[in-house]
Amino acid sequence: MNTFILWGGLALLVALLTFLNQKQVYSSKVKRAYRELRELTERVRDGRSEAADLESWESLLAEMEKHPNEFNKLDYEIGLRRGFVLYLERHYPQDVRLPALQEAAAHQKDSVWGIKFGDYGSKK
Repeated sequence: MNTFILWGGLALLVALLTFLNQKQVYSSKVKRAYRELRELTERVRDGRSEAADLESWESLLAEMEKHPNEFNKLDYEIGLRRGFVLYLERHYPQDVRLPALQEAAAHQKDSVWGIKFGDYGSKK
């Protein structure tokens, strides 16, 4: 009987932690960075970016890099790395970071938290 209660409690704990993980509350800095990076990426894709946006890009990316799971989710959703590369190619083609960033953007991660997205078919 005690093991049944112990296993039931463990299952409830896992369910609760899973729920809280999905509903986690982010700091205002992360929310702002998330929103503004979406906007900056959209502006790059629409051709409305400006060279003066570099400081914003760098500070917002630095904030998101403190939260790698959210950074990976945002990259998966909107192609954040590719957007930053396009921005640098357009406004700062001589930037020394560009080759490494191009390489990273060319190989987009297919997972967030180790969960694979996309093709779940047989690998035969």
